[in-house]
Amino acid sequence: MHIPPVAFGGAAAMALSMGVARFAYTPILPAMHEQTGLSPADAGFLATLNFIGYTLATLWPLLARRLGHAPAPLTVVRYGLAACLGTTAAMAATDALHAWYVLRFIAGAASAVTMIYASTLVLDALARAGAAGRAGLGMHYAGVGLGITLSGLMVLLLEWLSVGWRGMWLGAAGMIALMIPVVLMTVSGSAPGPQAAQAPPGEAPAAPARSPVWLVGAYTCAGLGFIVSGTFLPLIAKQAPQTAPYAAFTWMLLGIAAIPSSALWARVAQRLGASACLVVQFALQAVGVLLPVFTQTPAALLASGVILGGTFMGIVTVAIPEARTLAPQRTAEMLALMTIGYSLAQIVGPPLAGVIATRTGSFDGGLCIAAGTLVLGVVFLLVDRRQALRARPA
Repeated sequence: MHIPPVAFGGAAAMALSMGVARFAYTPILPAMHEQTGLSPADAGFLATLNFIGYTLATLWPLLARRLGHAPAPLTVVRYGLAACLGTTAAMAATDALHAWYVLRFIAGAASAVTMIYASTLVLDALARAGAAGRAGLGMHYAGVGLGITLSGLMVLLLEWLSVGWRGMWLGAAGMIALMIPVVLMTVSGSAPGPQAAQAPPGEAPAAPARSPVWLVGAYTCAGLGFIVSGTFLPLIAKQAPQTAPYAAFTWMLLGIAAIPSSALWARVAQRLGASACLVVQFALQAVGVLLPVFTQTPAALLASGVILGGTFMGIVTVAIPEARTLAPQRTAEMLALMTIGYSLAQIVGPPLAGVIATRTGSFDGGLCIAAGTLVLGVVFLLVDRRQALRARPA
């Protein structure tokens, strides 16, 4: 089936805003650690500031709409693309920790608004395309894994060429620069997405059929469960002599596994139901997180990357539509709750794991906390499933 060109622009937007501008930091981190003396604790705080910027920017569309000053999506995308490129390139221009703090904060905000508003344009265009548009959804969401894969390959190549951490950041900026024209050429003609459905005047939005607390809580657990490995996995691999040569490969495999995961897990959810599918995903991800704790072998690290990549975007793909079903008349509020919970967990995870690693010399404690959080998420999902069954009409 023919896939609309805008889907490729969406994939490029997701790749550069999430896979590169936000997550290229992870494969570059080992080089920064070795060549600048960046401690695990400082590395964790850098990641956290990026997530804080992302979280705050995620709130902006909701606040803008409530204030009646919603910006033109294409204008925001253009500024977001420029900020993604500028902050990524600027990381190579300084070795001052405080400057890195500012740049990673801005990069997080830029990646969020680019992702949100580009997705608004792309998904609206795909909806108008009917069946062909539905085929393009998988391409759009695959962009995150594509960007992660490309950033891992870039770091692997530059490491082989003995290029330092500055060159790696410039390489990431070059990748963004190459993808920007693809986004602008394919997305520029797309109209803004329709306004979210509103309740009739004088009528309050319908209350959720079941409490959203448990699903939001589980999704929050997923944020912390993934982000410790999602920040430190290459650095964990780099610290052991037998796995050090495979550090970049772990991140590259994570990205490769993420590319088809959204489409595959969507099919699983159709067969098992969203709740059961999420339980399986959470359990698999916990296994992937714990593998480096129990065995420091190349196979374990590579398998960890594959499992994490194969589940983290799949969880997003299944959980977000499920949240929308809880309160169809309050979609924006539900998605905001989910995103805020996920982002706040990502703010907490990296500095906690970084401080533990700095004090103990190992990331095992942080990984065990992440896996335990995923287990807690399974408990929340089971409670949510029980509520869903009770809410069904007799």
